[in-house]
Amino acid sequence: MSRSDARSTSLVRRPSRTVPATVAALGLAALGGFTVLAVVLRLVNGQWPPEITGMAVQAAGLTWGAAASMIICGAAAAVGLVAIIEAVKPGRPSGTTLVLPGAAAAFETEYMISRRGFARLAAARADGIDGVEKVSTVATGRAVHLRVTTTSQQTEQINTRVVEAVTSCLTGIGLNPPPRVTATVRTIGV
Repeated sequence: MSRSDARSTSLVRRPSRTVPATVAALGLAALGGFTVLAVVLRLVNGQWPPEITGMAVQAAGLTWGAAASMIICGAAAAVGLVAIIEAVKPGRPSGTTLVLPGAAAAFETEYMISRRGFARLAAARADGIDGVEKVSTVATGRAVHLRVTTTSQQTEQINTRVVEAVTSCLTGIGLNPPPRVTATVRTIGV
């Protein structure tokens, strides 16, 4: 992902807010579905369903000062406030900025790589090291952790080589800031 125009001072990829939007959409769809069902039952039978009339009678008996109405209003306000905050709050950045070495200052182009992208790059680099049989990675914005499987008994040396090689690879491509690289090496039987 890159951007070369002057409209943005910083390119930050953030995930979409699909979870809060999905929860809100499902809640509204359920409320709408129950309303449509109640109206259809009213049109078909000529009277409201007993569940709705029972709730209406109970609600009519409440006053604004009643404890039950205060609890219901407080809970509705809290749920609404949490939903608004979750919808407005931006998600965590899902990428890291690349600073290309030797890039001309005349071109204000900013490049980003996703966490998954630099995790794959780290796994590919670690997989090329002698003695490494299998690699899996977990990447966050500040760290990359590699789980290495080997048939060798020299786990400490392999760990050191993997960490050094992956660190130099990620620093070499210009990750800004470079993530901290850790590794866990496990020996499997041959």
